[in-house]
Amino acid sequence: MRNQAKLLMSLGMGEIAAGIILVWAFFMLGTYWDLGTAGVSGLSFLVFLLMQGGTYWLIRYRSLKKNTVVDQKIIVLFASFRKINRLLGVVTLIVIVCFFKNSADLIFGTLLYLFALLEYVNYYEFRLSYGVSGFNVFELRRHGLKRSSLNRLLRNRRGL
Repeated sequence: MRNQAKLLMSLGMGEIAAGIILVWAFFMLGTYWDLGTAGVSGLSFLVFLLMQGGTYWLIRYRSLKKNTVVDQKIIVLFASFRKINRLLGVVTLIVIVCFFKNSADLIFGTLLYLFALLEYVNYYEFRLSYGVSGFNVFELRRHGLKRSSLNRLLRNRRGL
């Protein structure tokens, strides 16, 4: 249990730290590359997802430490986030394509958007990290895609 708690804390704090560092890096690079609406949109979507992921892992950490199940209100909240994320994904893509400032803004916004889509899939659909290194193609091919922890939690709530 101690290793599991340590892992959950590490995952939660890592996701939150990644979001904060991305915002800092964006503002440092944004002035140099003259980034605009597309970059801000992609970054906002990505950071929103990273904060959800970090919060989820910290909630799981707390439930493990207190030896309790995740509260039903939290499950409903993440089910709502899942729907909001899908809508935001479509809106963000439209904003990136329609309102980019220059080619650097378009490229940077698109890359951040693609990263956000991977994070969405990793949190809400399928586990994308396998093995010790985080991503091991051989492990993935051997075991196949597995539903994410949050996906299983949401499915159990609905009785699926």
